[in-house]
Amino acid sequence: MEVHHHSHHPKKWKEYLTEFVMLFVAVTLGFFAENQREHFVERHREVEYMESLMEDLSKDKEDINIAKKYTEAQVQFQDTAIAILSKKDWSRENILKLYRASLKISGSRPATFIERTSSQLKSGGMRLIEDKHVATLISEYWQLINQFEVYENITMIGYRTEVKNMTYKIFDGTNYVDPKNRTIKDDADLMTYDKNTLLEYNNRLLNLNYDTKKFVLSFFYDKMLIKVDEIQKAIHESYHIPVK
Repeated sequence: MEVHHHSHHPKKWKEYLTEFVMLFVAVTLGFFAENQREHFVERHREVEYMESLMEDLSKDKEDINIAKKYTEAQVQFQDTAIAILSKKDWSRENILKLYRASLKISGSRPATFIERTSSQLKSGGMRLIEDKHVATLISEYWQLINQFEVYENITMIGYRTEVKNMTYKIFDGTNYVDPKNRTIKDDADLMTYDKNTLLEYNNRLLNLNYDTKKFVLSFFYDKMLIKVDEIQKAIHESYHIPVK
């Protein structure tokens, strides 16, 4: 019984080349397809970040304006107290004004900032922002916030504490009938009229007043509001996201 063996003809080099090219093309196309998919996902995530950031910035802006309004009112009370202390006019009306002012001059209501989107961007999301101008503005805004928080938590708290501690030597707490509505007893009097004590109090108020106007209001709050507007404008122009 004869056994017939099937003979296999060796492939020609052109066939090997064709198979290699087809395999290479398939792998390359797969790579590009995956690359495109990742690019699409990242661009989608980038837009989501920008939409979320726009919402956070609007809330930041609202809170900065509230804090600024509070601080401006606080400065007015500081101005009133400084004017009376500088003139040394201890009339009944001025003493009551000093008592009312003492309730507001060393208070604090600093702006707070939404970290929802910023925390994600800081954790690696910044690499997704293709618009370098937008990325730069965001980084500048964060830097301003960091500077403000350091200044507020170290310098301003220190100034306010020094002023507040002096009020315990000058104002009798039993004369505050209704602190919330700044109602003071008609016969309220200062605990001391010592020249050096009142001079030191005025000097500390002058220092607090200057830094509040010069740095908290003019430098930080005004600059942050400008920066928020710049970021929102840049995001709107680059990503066509409306400002809320």
